[in-house]
Amino acid sequence: MRVLLTNDDGIHARGLRVLADALIAAGHRVTVCAPDRERSAASHSSIIGKPVHPVPVDFPGADRAWATDGTPVDCARVGVFLTRDESVDLVISGINRGMNLGGACVYSGTVGAALEAAMCGAQALAVSLVVDFHRQDEDYGPAARLAIRVAEWIKAHPLPRGCIYNLNLPPLPYDAIKGLVAAPLDPLFVADALYRVEDGGYHYVFAESPLDVPDSDFKRVNDGYATITKLTWDMRLNADDGELNGIGL
Repeated sequence: MRVLLTNDDGIHARGLRVLADALIAAGHRVTVCAPDRERSAASHSSIIGKPVHPVPVDFPGADRAWATDGTPVDCARVGVFLTRDESVDLVISGINRGMNLGGACVYSGTVGAALEAAMCGAQALAVSLVVDFHRQDEDYGPAARLAIRVAEWIKAHPLPRGCIYNLNLPPLPYDAIKGLVAAPLDPLFVADALYRVEDGGYHYVFAESPLDVPDSDFKRVNDGYATITKLTWDMRLNADDGELNGIGL
């Protein structure tokens, strides 16, 4: 396969490098277009009204590679544009350092980049690994191995334009992962606004939702499973909205 890699952790992120190496070792062709610095939690933001600048960089093993001064979404879009002469079979965003489960998908630059690629007409996969942010020794090998398995499966299971697969893994050796399961999004961050007042400012506090969704992606990953979920650009509430016609002028 011809694979375009991007992320929100930046061109020098270890998760990106490990995934690229694993794809190349498996015989796939890799192109990279990623931010020139970390752009985590950039969501679906994009630079409008001024140019982005993809700069060629040395990325051993890749066919081509660029670092840009744009957001993850910009990287995905310009990457698809720059590879238009030989279009890619799949865009993979990641491997992200940190989970993108449940409500975190709203904030995620990793998910945003994958969605942008899908909106541009590419098949896309977001990949994230749960990590302990107090450490720097996370092993991306299992995530890369499963990402390649899912990527090869996607060839026979494409999604409609604007839809992606979102893959999350627990921080476990490959053989210790209990399985890969489809899971609904957990309502993480659908909670009260909480901050810790310290150092003259307000520090964000991670808030778990009081809602309970059985077998959600967050719960399943915490139980040792990898999860996969289909996501789409369509943010319409899937509920009857007939009463809206009664508002009138």
